Amino acid sequence: MSKKNFKVATTENGKTPKQDTKHVFATTNIKKDKTPTGKVKTMKDKEELQKAREEQYKNFRINALKRRAKRMGLSEEQTQVKIKELVSQIESPNQYNVLIWYNPNDFDMMKQALLNEDLVVDMMTTTYLFITADSDTLATLRSIAPPSAKIYPYVKRKPPILPSPAPSGRGKKTRTKAEKKNLAAAAKKARKAAKNLKTKEARRQQAITKHKEECNKAARKAKKAKMLFDKRCKKSSKKADKKQGGTTVSLVNKKPSESLKKASRSVKQAA
Repeated sequence: MSKKNFKVATTENGKTPKQDTKHVFATTNIKKDKTPTGKVKTMKDKEELQKAREEQYKNFRINALKRRAKRMGLSEEQTQVKIKELVSQIESPNQYNVLIWYNPNDFDMMKQALLNEDLVVDMMTTTYLFITADSDTLATLRSIAPPSAKIYPYVKRKPPILPSPAPSGRGKKTRTKAEKKNLAAAAKKARKAAKNLKTKEARRQQAITKHKEECNKAARKAKKAKMLFDKRCKKSSKKADKKQGGTTVSLVNKKPSESLKKASRSVKQAA
């Protein structure tokens, strides 16, 4: 469609077209519904999920105990007894080592709150404290702590149900006191010998280096003496040549005579 045939309301009326308030996407006629559209987790759902996770963890620990008991050679009755101990341990409340950080300005308030609740701390300073607590004590600490405090609970590790296996004896060999003394003396002797050898080698290398330096120094000295000797010889030979040389006289070229020469005596006698 060309621009000439395309007409807008503003070109006809000369005014901005009015907004269609009855349109589906117009916000004026839409009533906001606060009902959430997504999935909502109620307290009941959260409790059921937590119970399922606890049951899954319990089954995981029981199966691990069964496998280990089988490796250790325990009977079925002994394994069942250990499983009951494990279940009672898992269901027992946890014990915590609690670390609390707080502002130094809240030190007096924190101290007074602990005294009011009759709580005994393991260690306390102006900025932090350590205390051993259970679930109820931890809840109390969270209620009496100032808003700026930070609480870090660490669960105490519970004792193992099955005993740990004894060491196989393949580890480090235990030595007697006399053996340790002999080994220490031998090691000391070896260190001393290595040190002496190292010292001898260092002295040898030092002597070799010194000898090379002396040889190089003597060679440089001999070379310098030879250069001076050659220079003197050259200078003295130049002086001798200068003394021995005579005066050079240039000869004048004479024109030969054009007159007839007389025959020699020998030629006459032959005639």
